[in-house]
Amino acid sequence: MGQIKIAIIGAGSSQFSGGIIRDICVTPNLHGIKITLMDIDEKRLRFIGAMGKKLADELNARIDFELTTDREKALDGASFVINTAQDQGHPWATELTEMAKRHGYMYGGLLSLTYNAAFLIDVAKDIERICPDALLIQSSNPVFEGCTAITRSTRVKTVGLCHGHYGYRDIADVLGLEREYVSAKMCGFNHWIFMTDFRYKGIDAYPLIDRWIEEEAEEYWKKPRKYSDQQMSRAAIHQYKMFGLMPIGDTPRMMDFPTMYGWIYNESLEAKKYFYSQQGGFDSEEGWNQYLADLNQNLIKIEEAAVNPEKKVSEIFEPKQSDEQIVPIIESLLFDIPRIYQVNIPNKGNLLEGFPENIVIEGQALISGAGIQGIHNNRLPDRVMAGAMNPRYVQCELICEALLSGERQAFKLALLADHYTKSETQVDALLDEWFSHPKNTAINKLLKK
Repeated sequence: MGQIKIAIIGAGSSQFSGGIIRDICVTPNLHGIKITLMDIDEKRLRFIGAMGKKLADELNARIDFELTTDREKALDGASFVINTAQDQGHPWATELTEMAKRHGYMYGGLLSLTYNAAFLIDVAKDIERICPDALLIQSSNPVFEGCTAITRSTRVKTVGLCHGHYGYRDIADVLGLEREYVSAKMCGFNHWIFMTDFRYKGIDAYPLIDRWIEEEAEEYWKKPRKYSDQQMSRAAIHQYKMFGLMPIGDTPRMMDFPTMYGWIYNESLEAKKYFYSQQGGFDSEEGWNQYLADLNQNLIKIEEAAVNPEKKVSEIFEPKQSDEQIVPIIESLLFDIPRIYQVNIPNKGNLLEGFPENIVIEGQALISGAGIQGIHNNRLPDRVMAGAMNPRYVQCELICEALLSGERQAFKLALLADHYTKSETQVDALLDEWFSHPKNTAINKLLKK
């Protein structure tokens, strides 16, 4: 085969891009490939390029690097496109949150989610035009709505990836189980998945969770925990008791989005602290600020290693394969190495019973030289379907209808379904401000005037 080109869109994140480059460096099968780093921030781009080259040199990996601020140039000739971009970054997402608050909405989640989904569609349309045979690996959010809208509006081969399924490991750690003997299966929609099987040394381990709740949970919840410790939070256990299956990953903190009962976790700062952690969880002001501070601290370490000749980048990016599935998936496809992965793909063949084929579901798939072959999941229990899956499915459909029709009325319907909506006037006022904002470029490309 000729030289394989991997394009990373939104490569300005040194932590993410550095991790991908490291994973390629420790995968000998992929030595000799070309990585095209694309970002609109030239300064960040130059830094990432220099860091990547230094890391490749340290690990004796033969990799060709190309840097560009031109998306079309990045896509030209690409076999794989990794889209990790959040259009206009955290500042615009924060601005959207504040905009939504001015109109009576607690979060700007619907606005920022819909906005970035529009951007993901824009990228996919470029892929369809420039490198139609490439595989799009969608890593930035919203994976659920974004991948669903992409597969409905383009012919681009797309797989969405996330880290949330690793939440079962947090459960194992809290229970004191050795990870090497733990197995789990989970399915649903991205950021909305439930653990349908949990085993330790081949034996059902759900009773161990029940025993922990009965004997140890209260003491655990009294201890100081980080904002990110949500997998065994009161919210997660509350949902487990309601549904009979453990919510995994981001699911415990996402329950407020489309459903009618999730507000109980977020109705006040006191509620957030009770259900999540002493900071109020990931989505509290303090939790979010701590997340950004931790992120910034990591970036400082990475930048110091990249520019200081006396330091090694490989001390930050340890020379071993990370938990990211991106590079192993590429290797499996190119070199016919069958492995099981957790992916987000269209529900073709009824992979998740109870939903149409044109919705993107999350579950396991066998990936090899033969492609991506989804593994079947039985229908989730009726209570999970009625209380969690069906409301989330409807929310996705409303958002996709808005994105793909470009009609104001469709956007209005999506907002009317939000339980913070009190009047039609409230919705119209928010839409007026949002649609007229000069930064709202991705949505405005889709809007029918």
